[in-house]
Amino acid sequence: MADLDQAAQRLQAALDRLEQAIDARAEGGGDDGDLREALESARAENDRLKQVADTVAGRLDDTIARLQATLNG
Repeated sequence: MADLDQAAQRLQAALDRLEQAIDARAEGGGDDGDLREALESARAENDRLKQVADTVAGRLDDTIARLQATLNG
C-alpha cells in the first residue's frame, strides 16, 4: 500500500508542476493546448489511481476484520 501511496504522491507532484508550467506559459502568451491536454490526462490517471487505492484499502480492511473475527472466535 505504501508503494501506491508514493506513486499517487509523485503523480500529484507532477500534476502540480505541469499546472505551474501551463500557468507560466500562459502568462507569456504561448500556446498551451498540448500542456492542458497532458494535464487533463494526468488528472484522469490520478483519479483512477485514487479509486484503485480506495478499493484496495477497503478490501484490506475487510480481510483484516475477517481474520480478527476468525482469530477471536
